[in-house]
Amino acid sequence: MQDAIKLSEKEYLKGNDIYVEFSKVDKHYPLHFHEFYELELAVEGTGTQIVNGNPYEIRHDTLFMYRPSDFHEIIATTPLRIYDVAFNTTMIDEEAVSNFVEFDNNNIIITLTPNKTRQIASMLALMFDISQSKRTNKRLILSHLLNAILLVAVGAKQMRPPLVGPKNNNDILQYIHKNFARSPSLQEMSDFCGYQKNYFCEIFKERTGMTYVQYLTQYKLNHSKRLLKISNKSIKEISEECGFKSPSNYIREFKKYNHITPKQFQKAYLSQSGVVLNKE
Repeated sequence: MQDAIKLSEKEYLKGNDIYVEFSKVDKHYPLHFHEFYELELAVEGTGTQIVNGNPYEIRHDTLFMYRPSDFHEIIATTPLRIYDVAFNTTMIDEEAVSNFVEFDNNNIIITLTPNKTRQIASMLALMFDISQSKRTNKRLILSHLLNAILLVAVGAKQMRPPLVGPKNNNDILQYIHKNFARSPSLQEMSDFCGYQKNYFCEIFKERTGMTYVQYLTQYKLNHSKRLLKISNKSIKEISEECGFKSPSNYIREFKKYNHITPKQFQKAYLSQSGVVLNKE
């Protein structure tokens, strides 16, 4: 299996906060991940999205929502036309993206009703047209349309109240997601947010339902699961890439949360999926 390509925010967004594209995939878009967030909706063609090692049929009523470190690739059965919106969190309201930035994978692929499919496809077409224009206020319009899409897709009833303070939910979670591999300390996170440590711990647990250390550990473990599914990397390499102190520390934490070892998880996944990883 090929190594994943990393798309940087600077290179892909070209110095902007948002990039809208109406792209064509004839056969294959290679495995990749990125530093920014992304929405994709196919309006023509058929195929398969491989997301974090799991295959999903590409349908015209399926919205794919990717966060930093989500691995994905496209395999086209017939030529695809896809609306693609790449953006950073300066473009979105907290209330509209709460479920989007959570570490759990359950919310990143949404099957839309026929009415929502039409609404979102129309808004994406409008976003693409506006992105190609020279309007001076197009960033503002694109931001409003993006937030409207997220509200239609996710549903306002699922939203959680935002944190209040010098840094908001999106800033805090994005900081963790971008820096998890170097294990930001509790003091670093408190300083970043402008809070005292005790207050940061209190509001973080209130917002996420877990302590900062638990959240960071589970995010690392989820990232490691993606690597176990799609790469040939050794346990040592994965533990280092995900910011664990040592391979033994990684195995211990993995077994604590999943009740099996990383190798047992990988073996079970490969056996069930039929995926064969190429040997180095």
